[in-house]
Amino acid sequence: MKCLAKTIVGVALVTAGPISVSSGQIVPQQSLPPWSNQMPAGMSQPDIVRHMEQQRMRINERQKRLEADTEKLVALTTALKAQVDESNKDILSVDMIKKAEEIEKLARSVKERIKG
Repeated sequence: MKCLAKTIVGVALVTAGPISVSSGQIVPQQSLPPWSNQMPAGMSQPDIVRHMEQQRMRINERQKRLEADTEKLVALTTALKAQVDESNKDILSVDMIKKAEEIEKLARSVKERIKG
């Protein structure tokens, strides 16, 4: 009887999907990140193909955004350097400060996107 109960609980846990038990509570695991190579369980062949194509498109779009943002960072930092080189060492213009803040904001955005 105990063996049957353990088998039923095991089957229920296997069919319930990806879960983890934490301090007596069953907690569903988080979904996979878009760049993960793992497939969700129970998908048919057309669903797997569609999922992989969507994943490839997300990765390509992410890469294009990173490239565009880093190009913009290079342009902004080059322009800021030119302004600093031309300016007086004792005076900072409001434009230079705004440009530095824009560079900082964009750099943080790129950093967070790279981390995922």
